[in-house]
Amino acid sequence: MKNINKLYVYILTFFLFATFSYAQDNEYDKSFLESLPEEIREDVIKRVDEKNDLEKDVYRSIDSSSDIEKKEFDEFLFGADFFDTMQTSFMPVNLPNLDDDYVLDNGDILSIQLIGQKDSTDSYQIARDGSINLPDIGKLQLSGLALAEASKLIISKIKQAYIVVDVYITLEKIRDINILVSGNAYNPGVYTLNGNSNMLHALHAAGGINEYGSYRSIKLIRDEKVIDTLDIYDILIEGNFNSKTRLRSGDMIFVDPRSNVVTLEGAFKRSSQYELLEDQNLYDVIPYANGITTTADLSNIFLYRLLDGEIRDILITNINQFKTIKAKDLDRIFIREYSFRNVQITGAILRPGNYKMVEGENIFDLIERSGGYTQNAFPEGAIYLNEDALEINKIALEKLYNDFIDGLLSIIQKSGSSDADFQSLVAISNELREAQPNGRIIIDLKNDNFRNLVKNNDKLYIPEINNNIFIFGEVLNEGPLLYSNGANLNYYLDEASGLKESADNDKIYILYPNGRTKQFSRKRSLFATQSQKVLIEPGSVIYVPRKIDSTLSSRLTAQAYATILGNISIALASISSINNN
Repeated sequence: MKNINKLYVYILTFFLFATFSYAQDNEYDKSFLESLPEEIREDVIKRVDEKNDLEKDVYRSIDSSSDIEKKEFDEFLFGADFFDTMQTSFMPVNLPNLDDDYVLDNGDILSIQLIGQKDSTDSYQIARDGSINLPDIGKLQLSGLALAEASKLIISKIKQAYIVVDVYITLEKIRDINILVSGNAYNPGVYTLNGNSNMLHALHAAGGINEYGSYRSIKLIRDEKVIDTLDIYDILIEGNFNSKTRLRSGDMIFVDPRSNVVTLEGAFKRSSQYELLEDQNLYDVIPYANGITTTADLSNIFLYRLLDGEIRDILITNINQFKTIKAKDLDRIFIREYSFRNVQITGAILRPGNYKMVEGENIFDLIERSGGYTQNAFPEGAIYLNEDALEINKIALEKLYNDFIDGLLSIIQKSGSSDADFQSLVAISNELREAQPNGRIIIDLKNDNFRNLVKNNDKLYIPEINNNIFIFGEVLNEGPLLYSNGANLNYYLDEASGLKESADNDKIYILYPNGRTKQFSRKRSLFATQSQKVLIEPGSVIYVPRKIDSTLSSRLTAQAYATILGNISIALASISSINNN
């Protein structure tokens, strides 16, 4: 589709420059512009402005080069966006909302309230020597004690000094700490945090992990000893964050180098790149991807590994083989996925609904799986919708509408153009503007050799037998007519009370139930009128267009009428489907 879009842009750009090559000071006929419907007038003006927009220089903003590099390195690595998505409110606030395990140290401030023999509320900051000094009691060494332990000690000493008193202790303010983030952090350095911080807070302050850093091996070093390790995958995959170690001044967070990165592609529930530890085998990575999909083809498993400067593909006969293969950096595992198509069949079918089809199955397989046709089914009028065809139809419809807008511009520039031609062109443009792309593919279900393969999200509608003929356009009486076996085109035109003066006798279109459109003329030949030879099938749509001068090519007008007819047929099918339900 990208190539189709590019082709369309090239064609549209060329067409714009060719169409608008007249001088910029050229004045349009204001009376013609004012006679246009408001929506069409806006599109005409917009079409003129497009040329100027195309000629403008386009500048791009300059992003931070470091951010771009980080994205390029870690675009597909699982967990790489963890620190990017952490909100600033994730950082600990300087309020004492802590558990009893919080370890006190220099700089923490305690609030001690006494009620009873002595009433007072005072604040005490832990000094450098780790103590507080209480009146009538003296120094109490608190540094290194958990909050619960310190509270028990203080209450015990106060109750020894006062006979009847209640004691309430709260942590009023938390100390600041200085820690070092080193190794493969994005912005290594010294950071000031508060005493309630943990390793995640420190890493977030340092901007996260750089393109060389490990998400699996992050160490907390205190007094030259590793006292804790952090594995981000424990948080993201297992939902476990067991590190209760709070940071202290002088701590160092060291991010180890990234070791083995393995890529999972194909039939995995979460295909991505995953980091494995040195002692892990390839089977260990599968749970990281939430396992294998139910549509996995386990007879097609491949391991791609860098060996001796070449990428070798290794066929794996059993997925359990991965339990014996140690992970290696740049390994890539691919499991083929059975290609299923989700398709829908409705209408005159025994079991209408949504079906899952295997790759290679066709429309007849779908009809058979849904139980086949009902007694009143009319396969000749089947409507088959496809998403690829819809995208192409969108592009074609937009291009066609722009061509008609350019035709309006051409008439505006010309002097002496008939008002009838102009109004006819406006009418067609209006209908094209309202037309919706439908993505219909013409199929022939009566031909056993027709084996169109179904694609994902295809829709098939089987109508019931229709005994009506539908006639629209420049006739005196639009609408449905009763089908008459053997009747010709003239018969149905007469049944619609004849043609208007504005009708085009030379271009009458018939849309057959299978979606094919044919053009006929009422001009007389030497022996008979062509309209007497036209075969009219039940369910057909007859469309009589307005006469229009040769302002646009017959090819464009034919495309326009085919589009209009296609929308009419889909609308009629939708109405029929609703009525049948």
